[in-house]
Order: sequence, then structure tokens, then C-alpha cells
Amino acid sequence: MMRDPLTTQVRFYVRRSLSRRLKGTWFRKRIFLLALGCIFCPSSHAQDQTCSVVPVGQEFWIRLTEPVSTYSSKQGAAVQAILIESPRCDGLPVFSAGTAVQGRITRVRKVGMGFWHESSALGMDFNEVLAGSTSLAVNARVEEVANGREAVKAGVIKGVGSLATPQQLMSTRLLHLPFWNSEAYWIFLVRRGAFPFSPEPEIYLPPGTDLRLRLMAPLELSTDSLRARQEESAENTQDDTGIDEDVREKLLAVPSRSVTRSGRPSDVVNLAFIGSPEQIGAAFEAAGWTYGDSVSTWSVLREMRAFSSLNSYSHLPISRQWLGGEAPDLRLQKSFNSYQKREHIRIWNEGALEQELWVGGAIRETSATWSIRTGRFIHHVDADVDAEREKVVRDLTLTGCVANVYRLPRSEKPGREKNASGDALRTDGSLAVVELKDCEAPAMGAIPSGPTLAWRPSSKLRRFVRAQALSIHDLWRSNVIYVSIDLGLTLIHSLRNRRGPKYEGRENVAVTATLSSVGAH
Repeated sequence: MMRDPLTTQVRFYVRRSLSRRLKGTWFRKRIFLLALGCIFCPSSHAQDQTCSVVPVGQEFWIRLTEPVSTYSSKQGAAVQAILIESPRCDGLPVFSAGTAVQGRITRVRKVGMGFWHESSALGMDFNEVLAGSTSLAVNARVEEVANGREAVKAGVIKGVGSLATPQQLMSTRLLHLPFWNSEAYWIFLVRRGAFPFSPEPEIYLPPGTDLRLRLMAPLELSTDSLRARQEESAENTQDDTGIDEDVREKLLAVPSRSVTRSGRPSDVVNLAFIGSPEQIGAAFEAAGWTYGDSVSTWSVLREMRAFSSLNSYSHLPISRQWLGGEAPDLRLQKSFNSYQKREHIRIWNEGALEQELWVGGAIRETSATWSIRTGRFIHHVDADVDAEREKVVRDLTLTGCVANVYRLPRSEKPGREKNASGDALRTDGSLAVVELKDCEAPAMGAIPSGPTLAWRPSSKLRRFVRAQALSIHDLWRSNVIYVSIDLGLTLIHSLRNRRGPKYEGRENVAVTATLSSVGAH
């Protein structure tokens, strides 16, 4: 029986189409199963590959362990430091806190006697991380000096010039007046008598100075070291499982914000401490924190001097705020060489428990200005409250005075708010609970006091001659052309910064007696 050619052809195409459909279904099933395998069964090789390189531009913090000075240090000299905040890869730190970091001084501009240069400059590059017995090459430059008056541009730290103080800026803009009226010269005599202070032009970075670095090249990591850090991070996970239930209940009942005298909400409560007053004092003292002076005529005069000379006031008073109707029991701060920048914390004693419990609000101040409303100087703060919380935890942990750190989330989250001065605040609302221990010999975080390197001329006569030489630099500015250019540049700068600058953001004292009195109270 002969088959119809047309029927045979149709059957051939039907079989061919069915075969293609079955093959397509089989192919899609394989793709689906492969995707499931990638999602639920990632290989260790894939995990290692995701964290093999830290990208360019990531920032981290180091702490100098040896001093650096433009007056004494030489170009090419080695710089020693430790990591206090590691670079991160996929959210995990790649090095342990306290890992040694080495760098080199790439540039030094010394003021000396002031005949050639008005201001100093210091360049440093960091090129090696010593993780145990392994040396890892890095390429990082300085981006910020923590709480420092020095600006950083393209990795070079710029010292304070003779024109940086408020009184010198005023004088420079009035230097041309005697050309129009010779009787106006008395203004300069009054100014120099009222503001005789000037900042030290040389750069001096003592041990304990914190620097923010930026990676300028990718950082390649070894698989073994990264796996070890991942295992260490998993073992040291900070959660709230170790917090006593009574302590947890007490902390969750604490208000999330302190208030001013007028009742306006201000700082965020973001820290808690478990320990005695002596343990708190030892930990903060080892980390370089000091107590603020009480407000008095003497403190106001010291504050005015610090502001006019662009210097620090290491015991600058901290305004009072109230938490649950109570004033703070302790007020501590950490500053370097700037009146405008510092970190401070107010701490309240939350007693009535077997364990001594304290809560505090830490914040970082980034600039100072005169407030017409309050009639005094006020500080503006960094909006990232959580960053300062972590900074305090790192500071205390590096001293060797911390037993455990827990994280306690709170249902009441302030989120994005403003403080009493109108500055924006943002936070996740959680508390860092720090359990303290005795620390007779603090570890890597201990900050030595006093200079260990010559950082300025030792002779008062030489410093006097230098001051006169620096003041002579004003002579060539005593003309209308210079002042016109200066005012024009000032106007351009003001127009470019109408919204204000973006916030980037050692003298120790004995604290045992003060803390003992607080504990007795």
C-alpha cells in the first residue's frame, strides 16, 4: 500500500517538532537545576573568589605608634602604626584590630625659622600590612587627621599658616587701611594686644593620632588569611544573647535621647557600660579621653584662647543634658589640636541592679560657630551617630579593658532626627553594650602622653625670632591689589559653599579620685 507523500512529510515534521520540544524541555530542566545548585549549594571556591580583592577607594583607620614631626622627621623615614578599623571585603574586616601597618614619609616642608615658608606640609604613604608572619603590600594615602586642625589635600597634610587664626584674617583684610587713613594704624596695635596668640606652624603628630586612609590600588588578599578572618568574625559575632535579662529590661526602658534644660530632644543614647566607676575611668583614660572642666570664668578665657589660636582645650566644658530627669554623672571628651573638633560622651549611672550599669550618648563635633540665640560658641556635630558609637567601642577594646561587647536592638528607633542645635542625626537605634574588666596594663590602645620627638624650636628666643619672621610676611600683602584679589577669592569661596562644608566628620588627667567620688555618690 503506497503512502501519500504529503502525509509522510507531515509526520516527519511533527516528529521533528516533538523532538525539538522534548530537547528544549530537557535543556530548561538542566538550567533550572543548575540555578538551584548555585543558590543553595555555593562552593567554597566561589566564596573565596568573591572576597579576593578589596576595591580601590575603600577607607580605613590607623593609629600612629611613633611620633611624626615636620620639624624633626626626614623624608623617606619609616612610619609605624596599627589598624584600628580594617578595610572590609563583602562586609567583613580583612585584618584584626592591632595589625601593624608601615609607611614612609614622602614629603616634608619645614617652617624652621620662618624666613622661607609660612606653613608646613607633610606627606605620608602607607605601603605594608604585617598580618602575623605575612607581609602584604598596600597602597594607601592619608585622607584625614582625626580631630585635627590640619587640612589634608591629595594625601598631603597642610599645617596651619600664620593667616589661619581669626585675628590674623581680620588684620589681613584691614592692612590696606593705612594707605587711605594713617590714623587707622592703631587698629593693628589693638588687635595684636587683644589677640597675642598664634598656633604652632609645625605639624606634630604624637603617638595615638588617628588617621583615615584611602586605598589607591586594589588590595589582593590570600585565601588562607581571609578564611581565617571569616572564621574569627563568625566566632566573635556580637549579639544580645549574652546580656542578663534584668540588664536587658533596664536598658530597653531607658529613653533613647537626652534633653536640654528647656526639654528639647538632643543627643542619641547609643552606648551602655557594665562595670565599676574605676573600670570606666581606667578604660577611657587609657584610650586618651579626659574630663571636661566645669564652666567658670577661667574656662571661658581658656576657651577664647583656644578658639583664637586654633588650638585645643583638652578639658573643654561639656554642656549638661538630662536623661530621665537626671544630669550626667560623667562627661568625657577626646580632642587633639583643634578647638572645633572633638568627641565627647555624657554618661548616666543606671543603678538599682546587682551589676553596675551605665548608659551614654557619644557624638563627634566637627565645627564651631557663634550662636546669636544662645550668646556663646556652639559646636555642630557629625550626623552619623552610629560611626561615633563604633569609634568609642574600638577605642576601649584596643586598651585591653573590655571583656565583651553586645548589640541590643531597640524597638524605639530615632531614625533621622535633629539635635537641639538643629543638626541632623541618623542612627539604627541599637545600643552597643560594653562589659568592662580590670586592666592594670592596657594593651595596644594605651596612648602615651608627652612629646617624644622635637617638634618645635626648644629655645624661647628662637621661637620669638620665628614669630617676628612670620609676621614680616604680612608686609608684601600691604597693598590694595593683594587685598582686592583676596576679597575676590573669599567671595567666590563663599558662593561655592553657601550650604556650608560637608561634615566628614593629649593631655591625660588622673581620673581615679573623681570616679571614686561618683561611685560613692
